[in-house]
Amino acid sequence: MRILKFAVISFYIAIILSGCGRDAHEKSNKQENATVVTTVTEIAEETTASATTTESTTVTEPTTVNYNDNYEGLAGYWYIDGDPSAASFHITKDGKFTAYYANGLIENEGIVRKVLDPEINNYLYCMYLDSGKLYSKFADDGEKEKTDIYMGNNGTPHYVKLYGEDGLGDDGRGPEEAYTGTWNCERAHIDITYYGEGIFHATVKWGASASTHAQWEYPLIFENDKLICNGNGTRSFVEYEDAESEPTVAVDYTDGSAEFTLEGNRLFWNDLKEHSADDMIFSKET
Repeated sequence: MRILKFAVISFYIAIILSGCGRDAHEKSNKQENATVVTTVTEIAEETTASATTTESTTVTEPTTVNYNDNYEGLAGYWYIDGDPSAASFHITKDGKFTAYYANGLIENEGIVRKVLDPEINNYLYCMYLDSGKLYSKFADDGEKEKTDIYMGNNGTPHYVKLYGEDGLGDDGRGPEEAYTGTWNCERAHIDITYYGEGIFHATVKWGASASTHAQWEYPLIFENDKLICNGNGTRSFVEYEDAESEPTVAVDYTDGSAEFTLEGNRLFWNDLKEHSADDMIFSKET
């Protein structure tokens, strides 16, 4: 009977891990971000049409491009109208950018270059995709530390910088404030608690049904801008027979490792033992 029960438990865990990861990935790709994406794409098409003189889909950068400009004033995480649930992009200090859909999946990547527009005798920041195509552009208003970006000729969409580039301290939050709380993605939920003295704990519950779930327990320390569990994480399968009884807990392993990182307002769980959540993006419960 013990052998049979363990086999059933293992089968349930396999179903949970394979099904939930796929559901999260498929649903993320079906998020309704059409309005935001269309707006940005239309601006990119307009700017590409004005910047190229041929029918090619790529843009040859002008000779007036400044390659050695400092992009620290732009560096950070930018969200449409300052809404942390909207589409966004991240600019690094060396002028690289990554654009994200509202669901957190990557839309495009490329570089930012400061370009002189001879028609208006002023500099523009042009965002080029890795392919060389112009993605979007915005004016250089002379501000050293920008907090607002107005795209295109009509100033929409409007992006607001919510998080700086230099880690959590750059926006005034410490890790105990930024990480702690409940984070959700589909049927998976992460509760992160701060115990003081740099010690954190994460509990991950991934439901299979109303009475069963897989559960991970991670003791964590904050190091190099991430929460780290190094080899002492536990995964179990928890099953309730009824509402009044204590659950049955079957421990699967006790040597798990994981990292938790933040990008803006999104949490990423890197399961270093099984990679259970590679396609998952967690949002904080408010």
